[in-house]
Amino acid sequence: MGDAGAVSPAIGRRNSLVRRLLSGVAGSLAAGVALLAVAMVVAQVYAGMTGIPGPGIAEVIGHLVVAAVMVVLQQRSDHEPGRVGLAMVFGVYVIAGATLWFWWWS
Repeated sequence: MGDAGAVSPAIGRRNSLVRRLLSGVAGSLAAGVALLAVAMVVAQVYAGMTGIPGPGIAEVIGHLVVAAVMVVLQQRSDHEPGRVGLAMVFGVYVIAGATLWFWWWS
């Protein structure tokens, strides 16, 4: 088989280009938020060591939980056919937007 990433393991057929694109962008968002969560941990540890104000334990834990949920949703969406998998992809978008809105923009 050619491009293994283009074939859905759950149904054994090719996903549409749009679905692959949406899933790829959602994967990038999940990876980005995971890296952001790691950066938050580093910032909190540094702040604790130097005595400067950091992001806060609640914010760090929140980012870690959000990152884990997004990564799991993205991973599962690649193995779910049809609307269920697509809903998981959009769930990643919604969680990313809510995270940015509540912790960074508001």
